[in-house]
Amino acid sequence: MRGVIGAICLSLLCSSVAFAAPNKEKPKKGNPADQAVLDLVAPFVDDSNTKADGDITDWGNYKLTEFSTLMSGEYDYDWTGPKDLSGGVTAMYGAEKIYFYIKVKDNAVVSKKKQWKSDKVELWLASEDAAGKPLGGIRGLQLDLGPIVDGNKLSAKWLSGKQSGAEAVGYVGDGGYDIEISVDYTALGKTPVMNGAVRYCVLVRDWDQDDANEDEAAVGSCPINPKSPGSIKREKMGKIALNLKDAMWQYIVDVDRNHSLGSEKRLSSAKAPWQTEVADIGGTATPDLIAFSGDTLVIAGYGLGSDKLAWYTLKLESEGTNAPAKIQISDINGDKKPEIVITRDEPCANNAMTASRSYIFRFERNATHYLASYINEVRMNDGSQVMRNTYKFTKNATIQTLDPKSAKDMGYCQLSGSSDMFEFLMPSDGLKTRVQPNITSN
Repeated sequence: MRGVIGAICLSLLCSSVAFAAPNKEKPKKGNPADQAVLDLVAPFVDDSNTKADGDITDWGNYKLTEFSTLMSGEYDYDWTGPKDLSGGVTAMYGAEKIYFYIKVKDNAVVSKKKQWKSDKVELWLASEDAAGKPLGGIRGLQLDLGPIVDGNKLSAKWLSGKQSGAEAVGYVGDGGYDIEISVDYTALGKTPVMNGAVRYCVLVRDWDQDDANEDEAAVGSCPINPKSPGSIKREKMGKIALNLKDAMWQYIVDVDRNHSLGSEKRLSSAKAPWQTEVADIGGTATPDLIAFSGDTLVIAGYGLGSDKLAWYTLKLESEGTNAPAKIQISDINGDKKPEIVITRDEPCANNAMTASRSYIFRFERNATHYLASYINEVRMNDGSQVMRNTYKFTKNATIQTLDPKSAKDMGYCQLSGSSDMFEFLMPSDGLKTRVQPNITSN
């Protein structure tokens, strides 16, 4: 009998457990750490053909990198899945700007004018050089959707610092909206980004306003905290690698190859390897490209007398050589204007000696000017003897000095195209220094 009672009690206990009212499940909060860091591969484009105008045909066959991890909000009230809120982003870059296209899926776009708790997009950006050194601080760009008027510019507001250097246009569609953005490199730091990277993170904030218990939902392209987005670390932001020097040069060579010039005159026909460097030659605060091969100098950039990528070619009087050249850009005479100094080895006329010769150029008045050339060193091809001169350029004069260790019985080195060349100071001249008028532009 005790066994029967025990069995009945066990049965009642089981029934009470099976039919008890379940406890309400606690909603799951979004977690920024669940989102992976999303890098982007961006193509190079011509800035003159690319604008933040809402017309996405200039993006070609773009592919969006999508993100939909919930970072804030509660599943029960605020977010039902990617159709409720998710995003995608892609990018491309030119010599002056970097461009973003952001596509947001949102089942209830809240874009009322001056609407508290309206939908917003934030684009966080930072630039760095090739070694990963910061070129400026992390900046947040807020894109207010209140209201979106298709094809009109959005309010693109930097959350700190100078309010310039960014434009955005938005379009509302079925189930979401699109935003096209352009950002000047100058807004990201005083030093232009060349072969470094732009770090980025997209944060999308969403308020459906259809529930009294609603909280803001947010998704992002990196593990960014919506409550303190400015605290994001660079290494937690996506990376867009830039290679402006090579990209600009390849663009120029491709255009030149399709030009009507004879094949022997094309840049791609150069026998010597092209040496390239970047610097602000035109004084436009944007990077310019300097390339040299054989006897040809090319200077290219935006703002060099055109609103498009333009390039200027200058051929030297001296014959071309297959020897590699070294390019240096600096204000050599202190007049606050950059000069281009190209140094290369050239054979002397007797073929028993070789000279290290430097050429000085300046770009101004929308033209490349050859200023002068000089010999740094003359050496016997077998390395047995060497003569050297050094040069100091000032605002008023050029001071030329003979190296006292120079060999005394070497012959004179005759080079081709010697117009406007400083005469080499030799031991037989009996002078230690020579002062000459300074270089001036033509």
